[in-house]
Amino acid sequence: MFVPSPDSVYYRPCLIVAYSDSGFAARVSRAFRLLGWDVYVARSGPEARRLARMLFPDLAILDAELPEESGWLTCEKLVSEQPLLRVFVVGASDSIKDDKFASFVGAAGYVPRCRGVKGLVDEACGAALQATT
Repeated sequence: MFVPSPDSVYYRPCLIVAYSDSGFAARVSRAFRLLGWDVYVARSGPEARRLARMLFPDLAILDAELPEESGWLTCEKLVSEQPLLRVFVVGASDSIKDDKFASFVGAAGYVPRCRGVKGLVDEACGAALQATT
């Protein structure tokens, strides 16, 4: 059985998007799919963690304000279960406090919602590229 690796021509990176705003989640999903990613959408933190256990994604993007448990708590749980997983938390404020808290919970970064989908894609893809080189 052939199992693709990151060095393989057939490899597609995997992303889990857990976001409470379905419109924003759809726009993020579309942007990453256009870049060649396999994208799976979750509606809550526990659902994102279940998907991560099944898929072993390369990247996760979490809304800071997820239903059932916060994106912050989900991030900490994901990173403790899969230390190589890169997680970005997206939130409403543009504060250094949120950047520090993202680092505290193990996130690769924090992106304020005001930066939009393009800012999120730029930040996440830049970090993903740095992790593979």
